[in-house]
Amino acid sequence: MKKTCVFLWCLGAFLCSQTFQSCSREDTATAEVIKPVLTSSSLTKNSSYSQIKEITYTITEIKLNDISLEESCEATEFVRVISKHLEDLLNDPYFDFDLINYYTELNRKYVTYYRGENYYGPNGEYNQLARKRIRELTSFWNLDREIYLNGQHTSFLNDLEILTDMIESFDRTVRNRTEAYEKAKDLMNINLASLNIPENPYFALDAFTRSTGLLVIGDGLLESLVETGIDGDIAFSAILSHEWWHQAQFENEEKWSYIDNLPGKPEKTRFSELEADFAAAYFMAHKRGATYNWKRIEEYFRLSFNVGDCLINSDQHHGTPAQRLAAAQLGFKLAEAAQKKGFILSPDEVHQAFLDSFETMVL
Repeated sequence: MKKTCVFLWCLGAFLCSQTFQSCSREDTATAEVIKPVLTSSSLTKNSSYSQIKEITYTITEIKLNDISLEESCEATEFVRVISKHLEDLLNDPYFDFDLINYYTELNRKYVTYYRGENYYGPNGEYNQLARKRIRELTSFWNLDREIYLNGQHTSFLNDLEILTDMIESFDRTVRNRTEAYEKAKDLMNINLASLNIPENPYFALDAFTRSTGLLVIGDGLLESLVETGIDGDIAFSAILSHEWWHQAQFENEEKWSYIDNLPGKPEKTRFSELEADFAAAYFMAHKRGATYNWKRIEEYFRLSFNVGDCLINSDQHHGTPAQRLAAAQLGFKLAEAAQKKGFILSPDEVHQAFLDSFETMVL
């Protein structure tokens, strides 16, 4: 039913941030990929990252794969924050599209395969909260799998030893650690010269989960949400509980078959993501879960609205702002009703409650 990786908790909003820079809600663009097209007479395919000079790149177009925008959907504050980070990166004199992709892929692969000590937030400020929430979620849903959380940091790309580890592990153009170390040193020179590379939140904007039990939360995503005025603890708890529910979906994929009847990938993705919003709200508001009161849950409602997207035909459409808000509100109401009876609904019961509300939610 589901792929082995649920990728980027707010990917729809991220794509939307790129789209709103280049086309209005009335436009429908058709092409094969979502990718900025860069122009520079100074760019050569064989240029080394260590030889990058001050080159200005311009976005000439953004191509979308048969994606249209929801007419009634507007860009949220979160989309505007992400757009500003992208603009800062694009305007950096040391911006190079290949380098940006290289760094992004290295960091994503590293947090996907890394097993070891972790910290959460740039300075470990969410460490205690992470331990607390993981204990609560483990007890709350009682899933039959090992779930572990990796933190993603822009600082990984600014650490010579970690960057060397990344290159040695994932860059097939290097033959040994000595070559990886030399390449990492060259890249560090660019890091020192640039104000955005790799400090820009773009380089740690991930939040995803895999059926292996892996969860990932990036500093850049947390930072961007906090910039919109969302409390950091709320943002961290919301992302963690949302991704945790995807693990419940993985565990029950054989019997939770409703999603298989949906017509296409956009609808399937939206269903999966809205259910995770719904379940996260249920956990966060429940007296035996995160025990957030109404004022704190209102923050989660605002967050849910902000990370919605307008790309209704995209394979990565996560739900419009209004739909994601509705899912969170309904999950809260379920928690209110259930906790009065003093018990926690099982994943099967939460799933059925979501099914009972889903069709009304997406109208």
